Amino acid sequence: MSDDEQRMKTLADLLDDEERFQPNRPQEDLLMECLLALLKKFPDYTPPRLRMDGDIIIPLDPDLKKNRERARNVATAITEMMNRDRRPKMSKTWIE
Repeated sequence: MSDDEQRMKTLADLLDDEERFQPNRPQEDLLMECLLALLKKFPDYTPPRLRMDGDIIIPLDPDLKKNRERARNVATAITEMMNRDRRPKMSKTWIE
């Protein structure tokens, strides 16, 4: 284990620390600390951001988001090509 990992507080440590639950301390601060500790285990997500209206946003890594979109676009293109390649329906009155 590296020194950073040994010094990093776990989520349980943050929640067990009684001085963090002071009534005059905003909940957002503790929640952000907990989220930062938790997200260190999930590298696919960027650090959370607190919006002005109080919402917390945890975005997916932009590169992963682009890769997912590319994969979805390829799947859609292949599906459309396969649908166009179907043989046209012939009238039942036609004789083959």
